[in-house]
Amino acid sequence: MEISFKGVLFDEEGRVLLGLNPRNEWELLGGRADPEDEGPAHTIAREFHEEAGLDVQVSDLIDIWYYDIPRRGRVAIASYVVSLTSPGVGSWSASEEHSSLRRFSLEEVRALDMPAGYKRTISAAAALSVSLDAAAAPGGHPAHHLA
Repeated sequence: MEISFKGVLFDEEGRVLLGLNPRNEWELLGGRADPEDEGPAHTIAREFHEEAGLDVQVSDLIDIWYYDIPRRGRVAIASYVVSLTSPGVGSWSASEEHSSLRRFSLEEVRALDMPAGYKRTISAAAALSVSLDAAAAPGGHPAHHLA
C-alpha cells in the first residue's frame, strides 16, 4: 500500500490551503516520499515547495486514514499540521499537480467535493490549533500563530 503525506496549512483567518487535483477534488497539499526524503516532514516540506512555492515547517501528526482512489487502489493518507517558515509571507503559485490553489474557511470546506477523510483531518487540525493557541496566548485568548 502506498502512503501519501499531507500538510494542513491555515492562514491568519483560519482558512486552509487546498489544491484542485486532476480528479476534480480539493485536497491537502503533499504527496509520496521520494527516495532521498529523510522522513515525512521532509516529504511534506518538499511537496509544499514543489506544489505551491511555499516553505513550511511540519509539526503534529493529525491522523492517518485510508482512501480508495478509483482506478488506482488504496492509499494511506498521513496528515500533519504545518506552518509557514516565515509567517506573514504566503503568496503561492500552483504547479502542474493542481489546476488551482485556494484558501477555504471551515464552513466552505464542509460543502466541497473532497473525500470525507480530508474534511475530518481539517476539522481535527483546526481544533488542535485553537487549543494550542488558547494555551499559548496571554490571558488564555486565542492568538493566530499559524500563518
